[in-house]
Parts: sequence; structure tokens; C-alpha cells
Amino acid sequence: MKRITWRILRDFEFGTTTVTLTGILTPDEEPRLADLLFEGGLDAPLALIVDLNAIPPSNAATVAAFLGRWASDRPDGPELVLSVDTLAPTGRLLHATLGNRQRLRLAATGESFRCESSDPRRAHLRLAADNQSPAAGRRLIAHHCRNWGMHSTADRAMVVASELISNAVMHAETEVDITVAALANVLRISVRDRTKGVPRPTVAADSDQLAEGGRGLPIINALANDWGFFAFGDGKTVWAQIDSERP
Repeated sequence: MKRITWRILRDFEFGTTTVTLTGILTPDEEPRLADLLFEGGLDAPLALIVDLNAIPPSNAATVAAFLGRWASDRPDGPELVLSVDTLAPTGRLLHATLGNRQRLRLAATGESFRCESSDPRRAHLRLAADNQSPAAGRRLIAHHCRNWGMHSTADRAMVVASELISNAVMHAETEVDITVAALANVLRISVRDRTKGVPRPTVAADSDQLAEGGRGLPIINALANDWGFFAFGDGKTVWAQIDSERP
């Protein structure tokens, strides 16, 4: 019996995170998968897609039941989408057994996820690796903090987003994406790039760079209530969390 394994990929264009599962999910493996899904949720994706095409039909109902419980326990989490070939045995089984569960959606493999998030309190933006990106991130934060009524959070959040993006652009030198989510009384900002390097403080080269960012991780540490990072197969995410009413 092959124990369950996984692979995680981030779609920078559409702001989704895909977890591809392979093998058999046993009760002993459930805590490991729960931790993985939690980390995937820290990406603050518009949708967390779980690809079940490599799960055998005999284990599909077990996996789906676990995912349903996991999603139900996290009402502020991203939409959970199960991706499967609906004509294959696993897909037919899930289609017949899942029904219309809340927080869990079945989608055919290859179905487009280009539509806007069904969750109005999540937003995403893909950014180039250039010095205009921090300003674009600040505009995204300002717009949605205003729409979400998180006015007391906006100033800190704009600075944090700018620093996260500046650090990624300077050190990763790849395209990045930013996703922002309003979770209860918390704003979560996640910035993803295409490298696995540990985030390190940014040293500003000149005053123009300081205007756009470049003060780096010490500023994030000072302004955010919590922050961290994790690496996956296609890059890393640095995230920060800001309470809307910080003590």
C-alpha cells in the first residue's frame, strides 16, 4: 500500500493553489495532510484545489470525507475544490456521493478557474519583477481595506505589503503574486515568488528605493501581529497577519 504523497503548485495568474495527492490516505496520515492544507491556506488562495485523479476509487470516499471535515472546521478558509476526471471511476464515485456539500466543490479536471473568487473577502494580483510592483500592491490593499471596512488596518497593511513585494522583487527576481484575505478581525497578506530561498533583510541602495520599500523584514516584524514563510515545489510564500484592532 503506497502511503499518500503530494505536490503543491501555485497559479500566479489566477491566484489558486493546487495540491495533487497520490496514494492511500490512512488515519495515521490525516494529521500530516491537515498540516499541509493549513500551509496551503496560508497562501490565502482564491481557491484551494485538491487534485484527486491519482487517488484510487477505493480510497476516494475516505479522502473526500476528510476534506469535507477539514473545510467545515475552517469557515474563513478558501473555497475547497476537488478536481477529478468525472468520467473516471474516482470521479463518478465522488459525483454520486458528495452531493452539494458546503465549502466543498467538485470540478472536472481542466475546468477553468479564471472566474473571480466566490469569496468577496479575498483578492489577488499578479505582479512583474519590477519597481512598480510595490505601489500596485499598496493600491490593492488600500482599495480592499476600504471596501471591507478595515480602515484602522490599511496604513500598516500597505507598508507590510510593500515590504513583502520589495523583498521578493529584489532577492527572488521572479514574477510574484499577492493575495489578501479578510478573515474575521484579521487581514492576511501572502506574497509568493518562484524561488525557495529564505527571506532575508533588504538593504536599500538609494533614497528612491526607500520610497518604494526596501526596509525589509524588520518593518514587517514591527507592524505585523504574526508572519512567516514556507517553501513548496515551485517557490515560497511569505505571509503576514495584521489584526484589525491591534492592542
